[in-house]
Amino acid sequence: MSLTRDTHLPTDEELTVPQELVLSTPWLKAVAPYMAKQCEKEINEFMLRRKELEDPRAVLKEGAALTSCGVNFLQSLKRTCLPQTQKLADCVDQSSAKLYMSKCHADQKELDACIEANLSITRPKLGYFSKLHVYDSEKPAPAAKLRDYKADAAKVLNELPADYHLRKDYRKYNDWRYNVTES
Repeated sequence: MSLTRDTHLPTDEELTVPQELVLSTPWLKAVAPYMAKQCEKEINEFMLRRKELEDPRAVLKEGAALTSCGVNFLQSLKRTCLPQTQKLADCVDQSSAKLYMSKCHADQKELDACIEANLSITRPKLGYFSKLHVYDSEKPAPAAKLRDYKADAAKVLNELPADYHLRKDYRKYNDWRYNVTES
């Protein structure tokens, strides 16, 4: 997407959210499945709109709603299961240089039990987010923007001056190809 003087850019107020998500990688690895499960509707709505509209400026509200959902989840997690989350994040941080969770299954089970008891969120099974899910949005789909390339080309050709030199020395694709058997 190229920017011109006519391109509307969002203001700082439109881009500002009340609170950003600032997490270290071990913390994010510890809570990501639960956060994704809790905010699944907002994630699906954001990604669907982002793909349909093909313009990141048009989905600022959905992005702010997604950030808000993540902040609310982390606040509730902090109120209810902070020691278990801290323990798992520390284990992930200190167990390997690549932050693998393979050595932290005992701590993960403690966090699973705490989150299921207090927040009623069950950890999704392995591969849940890799499977195909159908999401029906409440918002109507945008109108399809089909471009008429022939009309655009005809418009450009009509705008050319009468004495404009059009090339006549073009060749078809097959004429450009090189065939080993013919040489």
